[in-house]
Amino acid sequence: MPTNIRTLNSIISNTLYANLPQTMRVLFTLIICLFCAVSIFTQSPANISSMPREMRGVWVATVGNIDWPSSPNLSVASLKREANKIIADAKSWGLNTIFLQVRPSSDAIYNSSIEPITPYICNDASLLSQYSSFDALSYWIDKCHENGIELHAWLNPFRVSPSAEYKAMGRHLISSHPEWLISYGGKLYLDPGIPEARRYVLSVVEDIVSRYKVDGVHFDDYFYPYPVGSEIFGDSLSYERYNVDDLSVADWRRKNVTAVISDVYNYLKSQNDWMKFGVSPFGVWRNASDDVRGSKTRAGITNYDILYADVYDWIQRGIVDYVVPQIYWEAGNKAADFDELIAWWANMATERTKIYVGHAVFKINAQTGKLWGTKNEMEEQIVKVRDNEALSGSVFFSYRQFLRQLNGLQGNMSALLYNKFALPDIEPSPDTLSVSIVDMKKRGAFIHWSLKNNADSANVRYFIVYRQPKGQDSEPIRLQNVVGITSNTYWELHPAISRRDRERYVYRVSAILNSRKETGLSERIVVKE
Repeated sequence: MPTNIRTLNSIISNTLYANLPQTMRVLFTLIICLFCAVSIFTQSPANISSMPREMRGVWVATVGNIDWPSSPNLSVASLKREANKIIADAKSWGLNTIFLQVRPSSDAIYNSSIEPITPYICNDASLLSQYSSFDALSYWIDKCHENGIELHAWLNPFRVSPSAEYKAMGRHLISSHPEWLISYGGKLYLDPGIPEARRYVLSVVEDIVSRYKVDGVHFDDYFYPYPVGSEIFGDSLSYERYNVDDLSVADWRRKNVTAVISDVYNYLKSQNDWMKFGVSPFGVWRNASDDVRGSKTRAGITNYDILYADVYDWIQRGIVDYVVPQIYWEAGNKAADFDELIAWWANMATERTKIYVGHAVFKINAQTGKLWGTKNEMEEQIVKVRDNEALSGSVFFSYRQFLRQLNGLQGNMSALLYNKFALPDIEPSPDTLSVSIVDMKKRGAFIHWSLKNNADSANVRYFIVYRQPKGQDSEPIRLQNVVGITSNTYWELHPAISRRDRERYVYRVSAILNSRKETGLSERIVVKE
């Protein structure tokens, strides 16, 4: 039991408390509850939002219309409104990265010549024409970047259809390459053992990266499928044909998945320095009972043994930029303890591979009986992740869950946990580069600037906005002075309501280039807000 809850219980059970008048007891309880709520966030100096660089992400799922869009066949205007709201909400909660599912079932939310539009956007052929001029992914990227939010393109690499009811909206793998597919548990999957199928997955990634300014490519936890009873995944023919190294079935399957991971990573690194590649695997690699390198867990499913995803190997080889293990259990869980798992994964972090933690927002006040052990479990998880220096942030599944009552989590995120801006996976270099920012001017409620050479705009990914109280601007600019990033060449000011409360601040701007290096700072401008 957390310290603050124990404190409350001991006070309420105290004899002195019991002898107080009823009205005094009510008032006393309210004061103590407030103290306990605050104490969650004062266990250590790091827990309040003092992290200048930290992943704060949310998954936005398209499959099954979980998060976006809310239903198929919406108007383009409605698709935009829903995207705008998600981005605005994420920003208001202090988040800085969206993992948008752009390929849920070998289909696309973007304009693809390889795969058809997903039926989660349109499942009526007579309505397809209304989407021909709207590229959802371009819209999402532009709006995220304007708001200083990174967008990672989330792909499910091997799922072809999620159910027998799935209705493909055009030329789809179901009809174009049925010889690559395996039916399992009422779903269709690409067979990772077929080299042509693996190359096809890479071609989809290449198509996205070559045409869209996404900040990263992200794979989820569906590699070989989760087991369905005693049903056998029918890849015996490809095993016989393509197992040239005479491996066991398990080792051969792991080799197939690793080949896809390696190919995608190598391709992305050949394109630019900006692009990041990450995966969000199941939360347990292996149990210690099966491997001394494993975690002290008793999970019935593991990445290595059941899903054939050797994440440990990927990290050791440095072929993923980040890993987001889905640690969807509470602290103290007998089979998979949250505290044990974040410690295990933290030990996996390397200079080349960062570890973020995936959190199960859907288990807060769940109707399925899978309730967290304490009301503030999620806040405490965020604090624990932040307090572990080897971990680099948190990602939440999924957006829709934040639209319901979560014991005040949303307010605690924006007011306490994430009340200060943090850069996502951007590590600006201190070197001064040739791109120059000029013409810093205040116009109405905005600061505007421009590039000395307009041709440099193609090389600029974001602008970083720094803000210091006037009088402190002789001190070096630090990441703690960052108030936001944006792809725009302007920044909105937020003056205090009362003129008497307004103070003078110094603003300066730098640019982050496609190389992930930072330019020199702009000239200073002083504003009152």
